[in-house]
Amino acid sequence: MLLRFAVANFASIRDEQELSAIAIDRHDDLAVAPIPRSKHAVLPAIGVFGPNASGKSNVIAALGFVKRAVCDSHQRWRPTDEIPRRPFLLDAQKSKLPSKFTVEFVNEGTRHEYGFHCDSEKFTREWLYSYPEGKPRRIFERNAGHDIDFGPTLHGQRKQIAKMVRPNSLYLSAAAANNHEQLEAIYDWFAFNLQIATEGNFDGRLRETRHFLEEHQSSALLHLLKYADLGVDGVKFADAQLAPEHAMKLADFISAVENTEVSPNQVSMAMEVEVSHAARGKKFTLPLEHESSGTKTWLGIAGPIIRALTSGSVLVIDELDAKLHHHVAGQFVRLFQDKRTNPHGAQLIFNTHDAALLGPDAVARLRRDQVWLTEKTDGATQLYPLSDFKVRSIENIEKRYLGGRYGALPFFDESLLSEIISEVRAKGGH
Repeated sequence: MLLRFAVANFASIRDEQELSAIAIDRHDDLAVAPIPRSKHAVLPAIGVFGPNASGKSNVIAALGFVKRAVCDSHQRWRPTDEIPRRPFLLDAQKSKLPSKFTVEFVNEGTRHEYGFHCDSEKFTREWLYSYPEGKPRRIFERNAGHDIDFGPTLHGQRKQIAKMVRPNSLYLSAAAANNHEQLEAIYDWFAFNLQIATEGNFDGRLRETRHFLEEHQSSALLHLLKYADLGVDGVKFADAQLAPEHAMKLADFISAVENTEVSPNQVSMAMEVEVSHAARGKKFTLPLEHESSGTKTWLGIAGPIIRALTSGSVLVIDELDAKLHHHVAGQFVRLFQDKRTNPHGAQLIFNTHDAALLGPDAVARLRRDQVWLTEKTDGATQLYPLSDFKVRSIENIEKRYLGGRYGALPFFDESLLSEIISEVRAKGGH
């Protein structure tokens, strides 16, 4: 489970901003999960709301960067590569300073805190602490100058691995690549228990859906596809051979994006998807490219949903409401909020414009401690919880949010609209 995430100097996030999934209020009707050796509980869903370009997606992108750095920095980044961070560029001095990331999470029943600082050339700090009895216990800490201090509970080839760590790779990444058993469990949390869904990884998510349908024979997944009321009766996947010239172009593209050598043979197979529908007692099929954007979106997220709910992992989604009707989005959130469908403590973290999720009639209404807001001040993202405001349980949060009570809404300059009207009228007919 994810407890807390903090980030500074990344994209539009200048000063440190923190997102917390720890419940402030008691929620007997939600699928909250207890935090080990604590009186607190973690929330099953967190929604980040705000206007366009306020930094909602950058919060998720920052968490995605942490995952990529842990999973890829030692094995997939080349020694001469720059660290692909995105510093805050609207302040020349700030952009030269390190970017900072901290993740607090529970893995195998123990709370951990992992974090690192980096500039574009090197990781300047990295640390991992555990809290097996409520107090911090250092596992390792890497400081400027590449020195790594180890705690007494970390065993194995720790010093030998330290010699393999490059300035632009993380110790945790190197340890996992060298089969360090203790640290592999932490690596696995980032690699497998933290799923991040963006527009750019749709194909991988679609393969996840295929995996559950074909290898796990998941009836739950098929029911989930039907549950969305998209008219889907079934899905079939098949492999098709790419034309050699297309395989070569795709291999070149992947090699450039991922900074690793990919041969055409590795990408020679394409995936064909057919979606079946039932109408008037008959079945007919359509290729995926002929389906609606909503159906494609649901197919691409169904696998990760089932994986999260069955394994109790964290699913992070950029733009939950994109291409989905708000009733479907609401049912999506409900799967995580409801104890019956979320018995293993899975979490959903998402950003959205869908204020209907805040309304009193929402099928999966978000509570005040589940709502976070973003807005920009002097070009920098500010992330703050709705719980900063005095919100009574009987209030219509949706109405007050749309009325500007909590900020995080777009501002429309009426004087600019007047200028547009004047020019349109003046040039009309020309």
